[in-house]
Amino acid sequence: MGLGGTIAKEIGGLSFLRSLIISNNNFHGFIHDEMGKLSQLPEIEMQYNELNGAIPTTLGFLENLQKLNFSHNMLIGDIPNGIFNLSSLVEISFGNNSLSGSLPTDICYNLPKLEMLRISVNQISGNIPPSLGTCTNLKLLSLSHNNFARSIPMEIGNLSKLQFSI
Repeated sequence: MGLGGTIAKEIGGLSFLRSLIISNNNFHGFIHDEMGKLSQLPEIEMQYNELNGAIPTTLGFLENLQKLNFSHNMLIGDIPNGIFNLSSLVEISFGNNSLSGSLPTDICYNLPKLEMLRISVNQISGNIPPSLGTCTNLKLLSLSHNNFARSIPMEIGNLSKLQFSI
């Protein structure tokens, strides 16, 4: 059964927090903007819950964030562009939600450490950005079951470390 309820917005006051892992529970409701105050946090893992609403833009302020996993929830809206500017990120996992919008054309320019990008099973549209080919450390790329407008760009062939792509 696991834990449940909503995540209090007072969580933003826990400046000492060094890890937030509440996966595989029954949390529901919104992810509050106050999470953007957790400036020391290297990882947020909230997959397999019942969270809804949008991903807060304030998460783009978490400069120490290495791992961000909101997979298997009920999130909607665009992925905030600020997330794609967090140079410390190694993993972005937003698969199995109802996210929409498009990926930024410069998606990898500020993600030198990114190894995993999982955004499959959403409603993301537009083109797959050719700049994905500049994510030189990417090992896993999961884009399937979205509404992308065209085929996979040739630049993806530049990803020499890519081990798994779906």
